[in-house]
Amino acid sequence: MKNYLLLLLLIVLNHQVEAQRIEYDIFNNLEYESKEKDYSAYLKKDVFDNIIFSDSNGNELTFHEDYLEQEYENLVGDKEQEMDFFRYLIYRYRFESGYKASFDINISNEVIIEDNRNNRIEFGTDIFGYPTYEEKRNETEISIKRDVSGNLEYISGKEQAFLKKDIFGKWNYSDSSGNEFEFGKPAWRMLKKTYVSEEKILLFLLKNFLH
Repeated sequence: MKNYLLLLLLIVLNHQVEAQRIEYDIFNNLEYESKEKDYSAYLKKDVFDNIIFSDSNGNELTFHEDYLEQEYENLVGDKEQEMDFFRYLIYRYRFESGYKASFDINISNEVIIEDNRNNRIEFGTDIFGYPTYEEKRNETEISIKRDVSGNLEYISGKEQAFLKKDIFGKWNYSDSSGNEFEFGKPAWRMLKKTYVSEEKILLFLLKNFLH
């Protein structure tokens, strides 16, 4: 999953973060100070080639080397991309306080994001190449995954939803709120054209019917 969303935000960010106030220090790390001098931020590389974002609000985000290589290809060493990444982090966390998070890759090549607010996100692919997603927010666990038949299931606490393909090749949606839909081939082709993957179709259905 490549993080190209930065490109969509840069036009806005360039107007909100004064580019002339971001510069490299003598150690080749990035630093920023607001015009009012009431906020400062830093983007530094440690001895393990991890990148650490920190600021005067007590926020600290650690992006491990493996995560950067997988999710932000060619970021390290490209000064323009590093600058854009730094601008995004300033924009995203300037009004946060005391937030700490780690972005890493585990031995199964899954992305692991954990923070100091008892949140954890884990996503990757299963042995069949299907995307998997698991999330924990406080005491609620959320997961989207495939069963052995390739059907999709969503679980969030007591909420559940399923996107299944029957023996006739038709896809069906059902959830714990009592919604049930069967998609004919024309309707399914339209959904696939719009959302591309079954996972994104499921997210669309969840947003509009379960939540």
